[in-house]
Amino acid sequence: MHLQTSRLAWLDGWRTLAVLLVLLDHLSMNGKIEAFYASHGLRFLADYGEVGVFIFFFISGHVVSRTCLAEVEKSGGFDSAAFYVRRLFRIAPPLMLYLCFCLWLGAQGFIDFSPANFLSAALYLCNTSAPSVSCNWYVGHTWSLAFEEQFYLLFPLVFSWLELRRAPRLLTALLVAGVVSLPLVFTIWWIGKTGFLIAYALFFAGYWSAKHGARLLARLAPWRREALLLSAAIVLTPRAAVAALGDSEAARAMLIDGLRLVDIIAVPALVTLSGAVDSTRRLLSTAWLSAFGRGTYSIYLWQQLVTGAPFNELDIVPQLLLLAGVIALCLLLYTHWEVKLIELGRRLAGGRMAKLRKALPRTAEIS
Repeated sequence: MHLQTSRLAWLDGWRTLAVLLVLLDHLSMNGKIEAFYASHGLRFLADYGEVGVFIFFFISGHVVSRTCLAEVEKSGGFDSAAFYVRRLFRIAPPLMLYLCFCLWLGAQGFIDFSPANFLSAALYLCNTSAPSVSCNWYVGHTWSLAFEEQFYLLFPLVFSWLELRRAPRLLTALLVAGVVSLPLVFTIWWIGKTGFLIAYALFFAGYWSAKHGARLLARLAPWRREALLLSAAIVLTPRAAVAALGDSEAARAMLIDGLRLVDIIAVPALVTLSGAVDSTRRLLSTAWLSAFGRGTYSIYLWQQLVTGAPFNELDIVPQLLLLAGVIALCLLLYTHWEVKLIELGRRLAGGRMAKLRKALPRTAEIS
């Protein structure tokens, strides 16, 4: 197996589509846009925000696994500390910038935002209902970031065990398991225990696809287009259409949970197959889609601010113009700030790995 670490443009295209699904959902918080959806038969557009997050989960698992597998292939070892450094410089600074700005707006009385909101999001606890956790609209979307960060905490331990047969220390494993299990113990009703299962299933589906996806795609070669269409039909099935089949609230909830569980297979299939079919890969690799996709992390963060109160009381055109301005700002932030931080994290991680390689025998496993 020979793995490349170069960026895949078509995955950036999927990041663009994923954040657009979130935006279409969150824009329905504006009463005028919600009315527009309803009057034009577009209410289903508000059904796909969660699907967009599921796509992000799978892509995250795939990308970090691909990088780590390439590291093992190249060096024969894996440096957990270097992994954490890269993730820290990628994830933390944009979030802190967003939270600090919200804290300033809250202090000025422009929005309802408290230090408790800041801390809950900064500690990646908004996927839990743990005591003292307070996550209002402006940080509510960080539930997905919380799952992602908790996965990043767990992943090096699991990856080292699977790829290098190196078991973690018992105390480390217990501490990480305690953090990761928080959303399972202190469950949020709208995420539920099913959401916990789906999040981790999608993350590790990303690992599986990075390691074994090429072989599976080779076997599916004669039926790739058909499988792609089937997975797209499943993923794009509106939640409301499925819920309408239930004759009670409990039945409708079970039906939606069932569809979410099917997404564990359908989302990875849709994303992976789209990269294996020439026409969809070319479409997703379009320059503007790929460029937009690189800035989706900040876009995901900042869209929450302008789709909540008081901005969601604007008319449709001003609301869309405000959102467009925020997106443009986020793309500039990525180009002129985030890229430099990402590169700094890579240099620091690379320097650490180089020192360890010199200090250890060629065949040693890097811890």
